[in-house]
Amino acid sequence: MTAAKKKAAKKPLARGKGAKRSESETRVPLGETALEQPEWRAFVGRWLEIAGCKVESAPHGDWEVELAPDLQKRWRRQRVRLVFDPARNTVPRGAWFTAPGSTAGRRILEAAMDRPMFTRRTALAQVPGAPATGIASVCKARGLTWGTPRLGPVRYERRVAFHAVITRWGGLPWQEQWVVLVGAGGEVLERDQAPQVPDVRPREGLYQMGEDLEPELRERWLLAARATLEELASEREREWEVSVGRLRDAELERLGAFFSARIEEEEERDRRRTSRDEHELEHGDATQLKLEWERRAAEVRQRWEMRTEVRLWGIEEWSWPVADLEQELKSGAMHVKLHSAVDVARGKPSLPGCPTCGTPAELLVRARGHVACANCAG
Repeated sequence: MTAAKKKAAKKPLARGKGAKRSESETRVPLGETALEQPEWRAFVGRWLEIAGCKVESAPHGDWEVELAPDLQKRWRRQRVRLVFDPARNTVPRGAWFTAPGSTAGRRILEAAMDRPMFTRRTALAQVPGAPATGIASVCKARGLTWGTPRLGPVRYERRVAFHAVITRWGGLPWQEQWVVLVGAGGEVLERDQAPQVPDVRPREGLYQMGEDLEPELRERWLLAARATLEELASEREREWEVSVGRLRDAELERLGAFFSARIEEEEERDRRRTSRDEHELEHGDATQLKLEWERRAAEVRQRWEMRTEVRLWGIEEWSWPVADLEQELKSGAMHVKLHSAVDVARGKPSLPGCPTCGTPAELLVRARGHVACANCAG
């Protein structure tokens, strides 16, 4: 084979190697990567903003952070560069590798857990703000006809959401996230097992809420949230005691069956022995087995002993859209106006008050020429 033919035969191999190099280069992205968790970056960004730090973009998706004064004292530095990309082989000098589970990531989590996060949000109004059937969507009427609903102007009121984690220790540890929504007057509006307020489209910042909060109102909110969380923890603890007690009793039953069988074997062995020798010490007598049984049972009870812990991790101040809804109930010449407050963020009216007793009613009927709830009519 001539030299020209050898060069021609080698050219396809060279192109193949070049194609492999370019393919491997495109497989390794720079900066933000698919391995990164966007939720983690968003959490770190929100926490740094709440903590009073200044964040600037840096090459390769990094962040240059000017720390707040309290964090400067805590970490003994004024600025830090955060690297989020887990595929980076090296980091700049003095930078922190901040991927989830890293040393810097745990350091940020420890600082974030020192005090609850606080943010201000506005719940976006839903269009339409109320269902077409009005109050009839939440309250039934028997022998009565609903009129046309009339929705008043939308106004914004202040609400506060308290986010907490309830942890069960003992046996099989378990955690649940709960959120408690408190109204402007300190009344508890709802509590949900969820990390965020459900069925709401939020926007950062407060809308039409310029005045500052009074200390008495803040204290009222905190007391209402604390009482609700304590009551919720007690309810969950009573429910967990049933399931945990069932598992504990099952383990004690298995332990008792094992030691009962061993004690019976030992007693049968003692009856067959003519003299006590060293062979008896290898297996232990029935008394030692009973003592060991008691010790093991105490360990099981201690391991399954349950305690509940409530930790508040976040507070949200909301600007919430609400409106008044008016609708008539008709029956012949009788006309009764009902009023309801509408949660415009969810498009859901509240239960109307009974015209007779004033309590929220799910069913209204005609009784003796009047409109009343089922309790008043009965």
